[in-house]
Amino acid sequence: MTGRSTIQTLFQEDLSEIIVRANDGYIVITNAGRLVIVCAGTKIDTLMKTVKVMRIAAKNLIKIFEGR
Repeated sequence: MTGRSTIQTLFQEDLSEIIVRANDGYIVITNAGRLVIVCAGTKIDTLMKTVKVMRIAAKNLIKIFEGR
């Protein structure tokens, strides 16, 4: 909620994704409308490729669930 309100205040946009970095890995949370996609990994290079796929999947999920 803090991230969402900060992005809304600064950029007047909805929060699209959050990347959390820890000592041994990363977690990426992508907004998909009423859903979220969560991915975790230890290698940033591999995870960034996965993020591209997550963004496409999120757009598709939003389209699927728009009318429901």
